[in-house]
Amino acid sequence: MANRLDSAPDVRGMTNGKPGQLILELELSRKAIHHTKTIAKEQVLLWGYDDLGDDVALVVAELLTNVFRHTRPTSEAGLKAARCLLQRTRAGVVLVIHDDDPRQPELQPPDITRLDGRGLQIVQAIAAQVHVAPSPPGKDVTAMFLRSGSLPSDRLLAGGDAR
Repeated sequence: MANRLDSAPDVRGMTNGKPGQLILELELSRKAIHHTKTIAKEQVLLWGYDDLGDDVALVVAELLTNVFRHTRPTSEAGLKAARCLLQRTRAGVVLVIHDDDPRQPELQPPDITRLDGRGLQIVQAIAAQVHVAPSPPGKDVTAMFLRSGSLPSDRLLAGGDAR
């Protein structure tokens, strides 16, 4: 049985950033989401934040999947694009996922009969803080992950908390 990722279009993206930062510009596909999740985890591990790698990877995958499934295409070819920013801080890691669709994500009520609709619940359960803000022409979804031992005052994110 062939792996579904093998049949996906080539991953297209561009990276840049400063020390302590990673920025990925992405044309989304299932394969791109998979690779971005892996790159994000490896970057967090390179920063020495071993306790945050899996959490950041899972949230990157959830948020990019939301963009892939629920936003409008950003090109005439039907492609969907997103920007993934990881920023190292003394307290942990800040993740920002940007897309150009201004519609806000909707937190779905828990429903044990559905197989989907739990992405934002998972993100809120894992991240210390989650915030959604307009960023024309679309929005930014920001999640903060705290290293063990971080002080409560280190939890502050500009703009508030989506919990």
